[in-house]
Amino acid sequence: MPGDDLASILSRVVETKAEYDIRLLAQQLGTNYRSLMYWLRGDRPVPAHLLPRMCSLLGNYEALDFLESQAGRIAFKIPEPHITLEKELVAVSHLIKEVGEALESVAGTLADGVVEDNELRRTIPKIEAVIQECASLKYLLEDLCTKRKKKSRADRTVSPNRCPFHLHPTANK
Repeated sequence: MPGDDLASILSRVVETKAEYDIRLLAQQLGTNYRSLMYWLRGDRPVPAHLLPRMCSLLGNYEALDFLESQAGRIAFKIPEPHITLEKELVAVSHLIKEVGEALESVAGTLADGVVEDNELRRTIPKIEAVIQECASLKYLLEDLCTKRKKKSRADRTVSPNRCPFHLHPTANK
C-alpha cells in the first residue's frame, strides 16, 4: 500500500488529529517543532524511545502496529490490571464474536477458490484482530493465575487466626 512507512503513518495520524497542536506534541515529547517535522516528513528517523509516548499522546497505535508487522509480530493491548470476572467474561465473549466474524470472512474469501486483493484487505484485519484478542486474553489469564498464586502464598504465610506480630506464648515468660 503506498505510504506504508513509519513517517507516512505518523504524518497521517497527526493530520487526522486536527485538534492536536503539533507544537504542543513536540513539547510533550521533549523535542522541538523542527525535529518533529523532520520525523513526520521522513527526512530523519523517529527516535525509537519517543514512539510509544507519541502514540499514547495521539491515542493511535498504528505506527507501533506497523513496526510489529515489519518484525513479523502482532502487538496487543495489555488488559487492565484490576479486571473483574465480569470483565473477563465480556473479553471472552468479544473474542468469540470476533472469531465468528473472522471465520465468516475467511469462508467468503475462499468460497470461489480465488483470493482477490479486496477480499484480502477485508479478511486480514479481522484475522489480526482475533490474534490480538487471543494474545490479550492469554496475557489476562496468565496475570490472573499469577495473582491467584501470590494471594494463595500470602494466605498460607499469615494464618487468619494468628497475627504475625504477636509474640510466641513462651516468649513473655
